[in-house]
Amino acid sequence: MKRISALLCAMILTICMAAPACFAAKTDAAQTDTAQVTEPGFELRTSSPEDGATGVAVDNFSVKMYFSKEMLPKSDAVRKANEKQFTLTDADGEPIPVKVYYSEKEKKRGLMMVAADYSNNNEKDVQIKGAMTYTLTIGDGLQAADGTRYNTTTKLTLKTLNQQRSMIVYMILMFAMMGGMVFFTMRSTKKAAEKDKEEHATKGVNPYKEAKKTGKSVDQIVAKNEKQRAKKEEAEQKRKAKEAELEAKILEEMRREKNKRVAGPKPISQGGGTYKVPVKKSQAEEPKKSNKGTTNPKNQSGKKKNAGKKKKK
Repeated sequence: MKRISALLCAMILTICMAAPACFAAKTDAAQTDTAQVTEPGFELRTSSPEDGATGVAVDNFSVKMYFSKEMLPKSDAVRKANEKQFTLTDADGEPIPVKVYYSEKEKKRGLMMVAADYSNNNEKDVQIKGAMTYTLTIGDGLQAADGTRYNTTTKLTLKTLNQQRSMIVYMILMFAMMGGMVFFTMRSTKKAAEKDKEEHATKGVNPYKEAKKTGKSVDQIVAKNEKQRAKKEEAEQKRKAKEAELEAKILEEMRREKNKRVAGPKPISQGGGTYKVPVKKSQAEEPKKSNKGTTNPKNQSGKKKNAGKKKKK
């Protein structure tokens, strides 16, 4: 019972402490939508593109703005009022219709986006053009999510990209690329033609076709071809003979370097060696051992042994 009473007391205290905050929130919301409280510190921090930017894209012309306050009012009336605080004009002062967008994810960063709108525009002359200066004006009646007014007027000047100049640059680059492709294609074709010509000259030509083409006799063309072939063969033989001579010369030099000759044999002691090789006597110099008195002479077969025994008898 005491535990239940303690829980009830804790719940009552929690409700009593949260009630003022709830009523305060309702009061602030009411002030945001109706009273429109004015507080300092409401300013434009940055924009993309920035003021004075050049080369802005013509297609999908838009400007992102980050304010110092949260920019997502809960009231639809405040949102519609904020849309009227943004005006876009060209260099001649002609107005361009715009749409205002809010960001739920980046509302705390104060993100808003203003884009050119042609969905309800029937006038073909009113459009974003290249190489033209446009001015985006932010009115002083702009309200933040907490009801704070902007209380100042800001103008952003933006110059769009010169599409004609960009087109010229693109055309120049395209022609340069095409010229390079043509150059390299012609070069490769020329090399291929020269290679075919060399192969054709190596293989020889048809004397009948050449005679018909040049008007010369077949014998003359054959004699000319044989003469050229003989010259080529002679030049090839000379080249091979020079290569063979050079190869033989190199091999001879290598052989000479490998096989070094000396005047004659020399003793080891002359070279500073102290090792003495033991000399073994030849079999002729060694004394012959007698086989007498042995019962089993070496290197004798059974027949020889029996013959010796018969003689002794």
